Amino acid sequence: MKARLRADQGAGARLEAAFAREERRGLMVAAATRSVAVVVIIGWLAISNPERGLAFAWVLGTAGFFLVTGVAQLWLYARGVAPSVAPYAFMLADSLALAAVLLLPNPFDRMGAPWALPLRYASFVYFFLLLMQAAFSFRPRLLLWTGLCGAGAWTLAFVWIVTRPETIIGAPSTADRATMLATYFDPNFASVLKYENEVIAFLLVSAGLALLVRRSRALVAERAEAERARSNLSRYFSPKVVDTLAERDEPLGRVRRQAVGVLFADLVGFTTLAESIAPEQVMALLRGFHGRMEDEVFRHGGCLEKFIGDALLATFGVPDPGPHDATDTLACARGMLAALVAWNRERERDGQPPLRMGLGLHYGQAVLGDIGSARSMAFATVGDTINVASRLQSLTRDLDVTLVASADFVAALEREGGDPALVKGLAPRGPQALRGRDHAIEVWAGA
Repeated sequence: MKARLRADQGAGARLEAAFAREERRGLMVAAATRSVAVVVIIGWLAISNPERGLAFAWVLGTAGFFLVTGVAQLWLYARGVAPSVAPYAFMLADSLALAAVLLLPNPFDRMGAPWALPLRYASFVYFFLLLMQAAFSFRPRLLLWTGLCGAGAWTLAFVWIVTRPETIIGAPSTADRATMLATYFDPNFASVLKYENEVIAFLLVSAGLALLVRRSRALVAERAEAERARSNLSRYFSPKVVDTLAERDEPLGRVRRQAVGVLFADLVGFTTLAESIAPEQVMALLRGFHGRMEDEVFRHGGCLEKFIGDALLATFGVPDPGPHDATDTLACARGMLAALVAWNRERERDGQPPLRMGLGLHYGQAVLGDIGSARSMAFATVGDTINVASRLQSLTRDLDVTLVASADFVAALEREGGDPALVKGLAPRGPQALRGRDHAIEVWAGA
């Protein structure tokens, strides 16, 4: 349990690292987009504004501030040297600067417009661009922080304006209709209701986006875990079986003991052959053998336990026992032999020597579960049944046959009422001593 927990923690750490990389890339995209947009705005101002006085220079200067901070963010994020608080500090500075630019009067403006007049414009919508920029980071906290910064900066500027003596925030409740209209259209009027609506809407949108991003991250993590589980399952089972197992909370179930069919296959004379060919040819030979044998295991619904050099171990009735596990085991063995015959024809055309293989089949109780350490966890079937299948495969050399099956396997085959054609060519060979075992076992052997 502790090993599995450490493995899950390791996977979680890798996922968080992936999120961190995407967050940094998102911040880079946002900073680059923002910088390009500011350059476009500066160009548009230069073309559309005929005035070239100090007031215009002030406007260009404020736009230049956003350009400089955007380039600074891009530089820091691109080099990975930005501290963790940098996005939050930049967002606070941007919010304060944007509120000042939108609401505070241009000190060089000769019109002398009332301080409250900018509150009538729809300028607050530009704060939603900051939310868009924060959304690129995929950080829920940054989105919430942006909402607080935008609302706070707008509030500070609003309070600064409404506390000025010339600002009007409403008419007396006893005022008549004409007085109320006159108050509303007064350029010094500041609508508290409009301010409240803007700030509340901004906070709600920022909170909603934060929840959306958090949900998206959770979905990505869930999907990554599902794909990791599918990838692990695909090492052992066919795609069809993987699809079925992936829908379970515990695809392989708990550690348990159950009856399984076991197939152990090995190339005969591989060591001698490997010494006579180039290393690249050795690996190509193994890949060709493993690929063809794997196809047969999956085609017959087996579980590919592992490759061991030029050998492989497959089990049937894993993870769930079936009504014809022994039959599937023997059918897979026949399929492997047929695949080897077809491959030998190809090798003969290429002037390569034919290959031979030995197969050991057994049926009995085995233990199923995850084994290994936190860094190398794997599903496995273990027990004496596996060892017997391996010894039966070794016995093919002594008996000069291709396939050796235990009497227990043949008995299971008969109980299932399998295809008689599969048993054709197998004959009882009496008790045989197996290496590492005190008692001989009855075996059947043949081609």
